Amino acid sequence: MTSTLPSCAVLLATYNGERWLPEQLDSLSAQQGVNLRVIVSDDQSSDGTLRVLMQRVSTLALTVLPVHAERFGSANRNFLRLVRDADIGDAEYVALADQDDVWHADKVGRAIGRLRADGAAAYSSDVEAFWPDGRTRIIKKSHAQKQFDHVFGSPGPGCTFVFTRALFLEMRAWVSANFAALSRLWVHDWILYAYARAHGHRWIIDNVSTMRYRQHQSNEIGVNFGLKAVQRRLAVVKEGRYRHDIVIIAELTGASPDCARALRRLSWADRLWLIGHAGQFRRSLPEVLALRLIFVLMPATPIPAAA
Repeated sequence: MTSTLPSCAVLLATYNGERWLPEQLDSLSAQQGVNLRVIVSDDQSSDGTLRVLMQRVSTLALTVLPVHAERFGSANRNFLRLVRDADIGDAEYVALADQDDVWHADKVGRAIGRLRADGAAAYSSDVEAFWPDGRTRIIKKSHAQKQFDHVFGSPGPGCTFVFTRALFLEMRAWVSANFAALSRLWVHDWILYAYARAHGHRWIIDNVSTMRYRQHQSNEIGVNFGLKAVQRRLAVVKEGRYRHDIVIIAELTGASPDCARALRRLSWADRLWLIGHAGQFRRSLPEVLALRLIFVLMPATPIPAAA
């Protein structure tokens, strides 16, 4: 009998995740109200990650892409590889997954329900961060979207993202055409959000937490609060990486040419213009205030053209 459940391909990026991967795979297996396929790109793990994956091939409809000849070296490149190379078959929806989280059983089903009800093309949500010492905290990402917030950051962790098939295939063509330039950027979730919003696709940010977002020393990004998180992000600003990525993302997606030009020049007049328009660039007041300070601190080093 043909199932009437919606189908979803889950793109899972792994690297030395043996410690946490079994719990995440269990949570994928437990998804309710959806037919799930899991497609994995492993970035040359040196632990037992591949062994754990192979043990689930027959029980989880799981496929592992051929290991790339060279290490990608970042989650961004690994996920972009998945977007470019994963065969999603006839899946109606596509979701992204990290190796170390724990999904609620209704995560994908809820996302699909919201996409259908709202006529949207993409979905993300709030998350519950949790630490090894038992601490937890709801991370709110569902502040009202602003006109150009996609130019300046992600709507939340990429592991909450779910796309319609049509949007995913459109993004795949764009990622494939710009793979080299996009591979030099910092985070895949911001890239995909920027593309979707810049091309007029409706994006929902759900105010319900749909997963547990594991925090540990190996997190490449992690949650954005606390002294260490502030220090890490200030380092990215002072290195010029944040400004570089804003400019390249804006130029590759065609989003907000005025922002891209002002950030490329970054004269004091440009800084004042950016500070004055910061309310259009971030979704919450603390983020707006932080961005105004960032515009003052940003180095005005030359940015090569995207190629």
